[in-house]
Amino acid sequence: MLQKGIESDGINHMTNIVHCRIDFRLIHGQVVTKWLKMKEATLIMIIDDELSKDEFLGMVYKMAAPRGYEVLILSIEDALKMRDSIEDKRIFILFKNIETASEAVKHGFRLESLQVGGLEGKPGKTSVFHHFPVDENDCDLLKGIENAGTHVFFQTVPGENEVELSSVLQKMKEKSK
Repeated sequence: MLQKGIESDGINHMTNIVHCRIDFRLIHGQVVTKWLKMKEATLIMIIDDELSKDEFLGMVYKMAAPRGYEVLILSIEDALKMRDSIEDKRIFILFKNIETASEAVKHGFRLESLQVGGLEGKPGKTSVFHHFPVDENDCDLLKGIENAGTHVFFQTVPGENEVELSSVLQKMKEKSK
């Protein structure tokens, strides 16, 4: 389903977003073989300030995309500016981490829904659902995204049940006792 927005509120609305996902691996087999086809995307938009400045890694990710898919690697600011120039594409947005997704939302990028699909394990994080290690800061950022009007859910692969943010937050609360 394409994401929809109201133009009069001054927030950036791309009405041709078919999916938004947080996955630290970005373009990899799972995304390429399942989600892109399922969502009928034509453009992969990676939004990441650091990666947008790294020409070598950018080239690696572009080469990882299947033939026929355009890949844009943009900073948050540049992604916000792209709104009117890619109306004819079905956009699949990838964020490398929760922090970047949160920053995009804070800067006015409206997301109808956001799938958390893969998070990098780091010291101090607790695995609360499959391989989704989070800490209190991650939970606060995800709550902020949800409070901005975005449906946030956890799901690794198509066919797997979506797990709502509220369930993950409850598990986090239980584990921290």
